[in-house]
Amino acid sequence: MRTRFEVLLVCTANVSRSPMAASLLRHHLAERFAERAATIRVASAGTNALAGEPVDRDVATVLRTLGRPDLTGGEAGRQLDAGTVGAADLVLTMTREQRGAVISLVPPAQRRVFTVLELARIARMLGAGGRLPASASPAAGWKALAAAAPAWRGPTAPRDPAVDDVEDVHRAELEVQVGAARRLDEALAVVVAVV
Repeated sequence: MRTRFEVLLVCTANVSRSPMAASLLRHHLAERFAERAATIRVASAGTNALAGEPVDRDVATVLRTLGRPDLTGGEAGRQLDAGTVGAADLVLTMTREQRGAVISLVPPAQRRVFTVLELARIARMLGAGGRLPASASPAAGWKALAAAAPAWRGPTAPRDPAVDDVEDVHRAELEVQVGAARRLDEALAVVVAVV
């Protein structure tokens, strides 16, 4: 039985939002699970990546503004491909459009692709209702969430689907970047708390 769980975060260029979200997720995992967080692998990619380009330097500033460590680890832009999607247990995108791009690339992945904000809303519902079983490990908790989440996609859908999108922050004003990072941070904290 596989004891690891792989989360792939996806944006467009893979130099701002998804590396920032990956760093935030690593932070919350480490805070909640300490050394057991190593059983969750976090990676990122872009639907139209600036392949090989370093993470935007504003990301470190934004993370510092939120009081979060920069755990991007020297990542560089990486193009999303079918193999990367296939290796992931869960794919989290920044927008519904990116979610659609992932599903177009690998249609069987549909049940395990969500926007970050969509999964947070579902996790909040599952956690509040005690609908997730207690897990013996972080990986088991993530597997339980990934298995339960697809059934809640419709029942938790917002009236305005655009609320599931985190706007593009590449080259945006710092306050826009901080606002997007705060939304991601809050959403990922909810997800990690539930698993």
